[in-house]
Amino acid sequence: MKGHLSVLPDKFKIDGDRLQLEGSFFTLKKEKRKVVAFYRLTSEQEKLSWQKETRPIKIKLSGEFETPLAQTNLNGFDYRKYLKENGIYQTLSISSIYKIETESSKLYDGLAWLSRYRKKAIDYCDDTFLKETAMHLKTLIFGFKSSEFSQKEGMLANLGILHLFSLSGMHVTFFVGCFRYLFLRCGITSERLFWMQLLFSIAYAGLTGFSISVVRALMQSMISLTNRKFKWCLSGLDCWSVSLMVSLIFQPYLLFSAGGQLSYGLSFFILYVHPIVARIKNHYIQMYCFSLLLNITMIPLIGLTFFEWQLTSSLFTFLLLPIFEKAILPMLTISLLSSFVCKIKLWIDGLELYFVIQQSVFEWLSRYSTLTLITGAFSPVLFLLICIFLFFFLHLIYIRSKKAYLIGAGLLLLMNNKYFSPKGTIAFIDVGQGDSIFIQTPFHQENILIDTGGKVNFEKEKWAVKTKQTANADYSVIPYLKSKGVKYLDKVLISHGDMDHCGDLLALNEKIPIRSLYFPVGTENKPAFRQILERLKLKGTRSYPILAGASISRSISLKILAPIVPGTGENKDSMVVYTKVSGRSFLFTGDLEKEGEQQMIKQFPTLKVDVLKVGHHGSKTSSDSLFIQTIAPTDGIISCGRNNRFNHPHEETVTTLKQDGVTQFQTDKNGMIYYEWTPFSKMSRAKIIMEED
Repeated sequence: MKGHLSVLPDKFKIDGDRLQLEGSFFTLKKEKRKVVAFYRLTSEQEKLSWQKETRPIKIKLSGEFETPLAQTNLNGFDYRKYLKENGIYQTLSISSIYKIETESSKLYDGLAWLSRYRKKAIDYCDDTFLKETAMHLKTLIFGFKSSEFSQKEGMLANLGILHLFSLSGMHVTFFVGCFRYLFLRCGITSERLFWMQLLFSIAYAGLTGFSISVVRALMQSMISLTNRKFKWCLSGLDCWSVSLMVSLIFQPYLLFSAGGQLSYGLSFFILYVHPIVARIKNHYIQMYCFSLLLNITMIPLIGLTFFEWQLTSSLFTFLLLPIFEKAILPMLTISLLSSFVCKIKLWIDGLELYFVIQQSVFEWLSRYSTLTLITGAFSPVLFLLICIFLFFFLHLIYIRSKKAYLIGAGLLLLMNNKYFSPKGTIAFIDVGQGDSIFIQTPFHQENILIDTGGKVNFEKEKWAVKTKQTANADYSVIPYLKSKGVKYLDKVLISHGDMDHCGDLLALNEKIPIRSLYFPVGTENKPAFRQILERLKLKGTRSYPILAGASISRSISLKILAPIVPGTGENKDSMVVYTKVSGRSFLFTGDLEKEGEQQMIKQFPTLKVDVLKVGHHGSKTSSDSLFIQTIAPTDGIISCGRNNRFNHPHEETVTTLKQDGVTQFQTDKNGMIYYEWTPFSKMSRAKIIMEED
């Protein structure tokens, strides 16, 4: 489709050779739609020209519209829902750009001015200050989270201080306070200052990209100021409610987004908690109790989105909040403003040294001083119960009742409900072009993973390499495991040494420690796998090379059927695992090829299975017709990536499975496929996340 895309200058995101644009697309018939567009940059010069762009632009282009991908794993990220909350229903893949010119529409004048100066300010930070300082300036003053910041998000989230780097009430209070102090000192009357503050609020919201938390804080601040000016007699809760209602008019999906829930949820509980701690006379104890209670109030929302609660967050927030308020924000603001007058190299170097040291301290604390409770996903009933217990807990603290201890214990028990759940799961996780199968037994007895997924990284020129290097597991396996309440993995089995089966081992172990690792004898001779193995051993993971005949048993029995002899970690050496759970048998074959399948049915001629993990992603090199007829599966699960370059699954395999009456499921079409059971019921039929188009 041809047309033009109108984009504001702060709506460009560049990482490596990938350009992301958000704007309004106009077709040749003048139809308008809001889109997110993607374009592959072809040269370093083209990348630099986009990075320095500060104009509202109109891009004449051709491209293809796509429906955004919905949730593909249970409790996983729903990109389609996320875009819908922002009024975007399609993405645009740009194939050709014909012309770029300045957008002259008056519709853009107000927004364009703010957007342009925000982009110029962001570029100025990069040009004037060193890397770490520039990142903090862009994040804490302009609300721009670069790819460099994205690399640190996991560490900051682990410490429970990510909110300090998200523009919120703290930043608004600081900048509005500075604004009022400066103009009151200059002799401006309160009457005139009211209207000046209103204009400042709009300008500051624009310079921070109109983020939800900043708009909420500014709106609440202005409503409170208006309330005092015109003596409306509104309470703090009334002002909060009015700001929420106004926001919902412009953003109807606000409370469906994590940002909206956290911003309005936290600001509500600030009003709720403040009277509870106001009676504490010691200022420092009062501030710590305030931080602790706010951390507790976030439990219901955490169980809906993040699935983990940082117990040490309140301590780190208590210690670091004054540093951010009294030192870091003033220091960055003064440094930025003074740099327009003179640039002192010693000061710039000193700032950089401070932030490098701060980063090292945060990394050390993240590694050795955090305490995390993996709650898992809350069901609607559990969410409601936790909310009820939470409000009872806060009320009992307010009236100083000793029953608060009992309710607090009940709240803690509800958060650990995973240990009382009789439900077990066998899930074929959608990891794209790779394999990953998760087994969780009832009452959280054991958590087992067969393969991790992963990707092969192809060499690129330095300019084209993404700053934010993420593993596939960060978006698929890890969120799903946390949603199931997994704090560590009891066992990980690796079928063979290809990266699409074991490539995310290290990334997984960083977030969810692996206690024991099993792999076919000989796989350790593969150089890439050997390096992974050595690094895992340093982290305390025990490793066990095994062959056919071995049985890995505790709460569930896993029998190893192949390989019979040591190999080299290739497809033909794949580990084949058999298990029978709640009356249904499963066979996980890795990338075993036809020769290995034929050898296996000779060794196990009476082998029958109900569910087969189809070998090698549905390639024609696997799924021999005689093998399928012999084991007679009812369900065949094919794990493969969307539009993969190997064209998996091959037509020959699909035909073979059809002819033998096997019901087929594919992760590229159905997303995750999973089965559930309890000690009191039989295994469920296959459940899927996505219906096939």
